[in-house]
Amino acid sequence: MDVVATCLGSDDPVVTMTTAVEPGVGHVNCAHLADGKFVQLGGCLGEADLPALRLALLTPLFDECRDIVIDAGEVDEIDDCAVAVLMAATEWAHSAGVRVLLSRSTATFDDTLEALDLADLLPRLSAPLPTPSRLAAVPPQRTSVD
Repeated sequence: MDVVATCLGSDDPVVTMTTAVEPGVGHVNCAHLADGKFVQLGGCLGEADLPALRLALLTPLFDECRDIVIDAGEVDEIDDCAVAVLMAATEWAHSAGVRVLLSRSTATFDDTLEALDLADLLPRLSAPLPTPSRLAAVPPQRTSVD
C-alpha cells in the first residue's frame, strides 16, 4: 500500500494524506486545517493501514493545532493494532494539550471500542444518532376528553 502526502503550498495550512483504496481494505484520509486535523477512516482497518494511521495521527503537530477530529463513520471493521494507534494518538495529543474528538462512527467501530473497554477514552463531538434498536417505544397518543 502506498501512502501519499500532498502539500498545497508552503504557506497553505491544508495538507492531505491518503492510502490506496481497494475492496476489503481500509483507507485513511487526513486534512490539515487552520487550527487542527480532520482524519477520515473507512473500510476494514488493519495492519496494512498502520503506516497511514501513524502518518495521520502520530506525526508532529503544527503549532496552531487545537483539535483532531476523527470521522469513523465508514469503518466496516477495525483490528486491535489499529485501535492501539488511535489510543496512542489520543494520549499523545492530550499530553500536547490537543483535543481528540470522534465526529461519527459505525456500530462496528463503537462495539469494538466497547469490547476493549475504551469507548470513554475517545470523546464524541456530539451524541451518536439513535438506532432503531436503541429507540424507546413511543406511547400511543392520548385522546382529549371534552
